[in-house]
Amino acid sequence: MWKLHRYYLKELTVACGITFLVLFSIALLSMVARGLQRTQGSTELLDAAMATLFLAMDAFPHLLTIAFLLATVLTYGRATQDREMVAVAAAGISPRTPLVPAVLLGTALAIVGALCLHFVLPEVHFRKYRIVRDVARNWFLNMKLGTDRIPILETGITLTFGSQDQATQDYLDCLLFLPHDGSFAQFTGSFVHVQRVSMPRPVGDDTVLTIELHGIRDPFGTRLNDSRLVYDVRSVSEKARRTENNEDITSDQLLAEVLRGVHDDPAGAGFTMHRRACFALMPLLMAPIGYCLSLFAGARGRVVAIALSLLPLVLFYGGDLVANKVMRITQEPLAAWLPAALLALIGGPFCARMLRR
Repeated sequence: MWKLHRYYLKELTVACGITFLVLFSIALLSMVARGLQRTQGSTELLDAAMATLFLAMDAFPHLLTIAFLLATVLTYGRATQDREMVAVAAAGISPRTPLVPAVLLGTALAIVGALCLHFVLPEVHFRKYRIVRDVARNWFLNMKLGTDRIPILETGITLTFGSQDQATQDYLDCLLFLPHDGSFAQFTGSFVHVQRVSMPRPVGDDTVLTIELHGIRDPFGTRLNDSRLVYDVRSVSEKARRTENNEDITSDQLLAEVLRGVHDDPAGAGFTMHRRACFALMPLLMAPIGYCLSLFAGARGRVVAIALSLLPLVLFYGGDLVANKVMRITQEPLAAWLPAALLALIGGPFCARMLRR
């Protein structure tokens, strides 16, 4: 019996590995444009490569489930087409016996998926929004200091300069184009002329940017008082920064925050943890379903079996969408198990019937 298990386990492992690599490669290629856009302006190719990898790794649980289901359908579909299942039945072996390798591999993938979903992917999800860590470099890139037209932070002011003092790095003969929302009432008109603009870059851990304006004149030539603008560089370097949410925190940290009563949304944290566990369990649930679908397709071929495999995927992801809506309405974290419940409720009787044949 072990020879039969080893035979199908080897084929399942190879098929699952190849299918996952193909799907992950497709996901990786589809994320190249977003990775380049996220690291726009960086001079290091590694930044773009890491951004692309993190974006693709976010789809890991989905690809793992789909790859295993397709591998199961392809493996047992080939066995059914080649009459191997007929030979197994003729030898008096239960139709449940060839299912054991799929269950073993599904269990192994469920364990790997659980470790990744609970501990690895939250860190990946967090880091994909923070690819470039150097505050000074991000500030330099966002300020576009390599041109003669500089948007000053998020103020709406645009600075153009005629020349630059190489000794002090100050900007000379400048024009400040002001926003029309009246946020700079001290300056009359839509632009002012500034004789010298000092904009020293932050040093070390300092994140405060000071912009000193010397020799200010309005469009009518009236001399105005020197002015100083002070901003936090971090607001520029992390202008795409997002607030940390449950997807960025590992399950042990979420559980600790909930148990200590410091989490601002314990129901949402519980839903996230249950959802991760549900996604991790999916390969194990897909094992009997894929096996029975290949038996049901029979001599019709593997193409029909692959087409039928879309049904549990639609059911699973449809249940996940419904679970999110149920969670928002009822605030019940256990709603995350709705996809698994639907698969068990609908797929259970079907699998039981096929395995009794």
